[in-house]
Amino acid sequence: MGDGSAAINMATARSARPRRVYEQIADRIRELILEKGMRAGDRLPAERDLATMFGVSRPSVREAMIALEAAGAIEVRTGDGTYVREIASTRMPMPWAKDGDPGPGPLEQFQARKLIEPELTARAAVMATNAEIAELSRLVDKMAEVYPTLGDFDDNLGHTFHTTLARAGYNGILAQIVEHLWDLRDSDMWNHLRRRVVTPANRRRAVADRRAIVAALEAHDAAGARAAMLALLERAEQRYFGDGPQE
Repeated sequence: MGDGSAAINMATARSARPRRVYEQIADRIRELILEKGMRAGDRLPAERDLATMFGVSRPSVREAMIALEAAGAIEVRTGDGTYVREIASTRMPMPWAKDGDPGPGPLEQFQARKLIEPELTARAAVMATNAEIAELSRLVDKMAEVYPTLGDFDDNLGHTFHTTLARAGYNGILAQIVEHLWDLRDSDMWNHLRRRVVTPANRRRAVADRRAIVAALEAHDAAGARAAMLALLERAEQRYFGDGPQE
């Protein structure tokens, strides 16, 4: 009769997941706060300085800061800097230390989307029906109409556009992954990130990028459709994680 050790070992192996990069950097920022004896209201170093200090990329630092902001550990004051809040100056564990896997962060999601969506878009240029392309065009027209008036940015139209486009590539497995990636955008990290970078100008750029995708689909230009989707994703990633003045 077995002693159950094999089952225990399997459970342990499942729980011993690699920690995500933003978790590791967020914990290092917490350690820095504690080591320096920083208190609530003290200002943190700038993102570029933290990136140099830790030997990591600035986008990775930004993702960690977003996680800390969503956890209530820091406060980002636009144009002023980032400040410590009470929870960060104590040894109280962050939510991801208690709740298991916090899930992939926005930066990791962008990386996945850039691998998948351009190829599905190229497939759609060849395989999409006229009705599917017409629906995508209608969605872009609707975005152009409503995006400038949106307050708290709820991008249901973006979700519908990208998942409809993914299905028009006629690979159900990849289309389900795109759907999952868009579902992940309904998170505290994404909400904090959107509040920092979504502007009317950015919304207009997103509409123009999607209109370029539809134009390539209408021309049945697979290479052009792939390039247009990649351009949209790279511009969006730059808005969220580039080196612009977002501190």
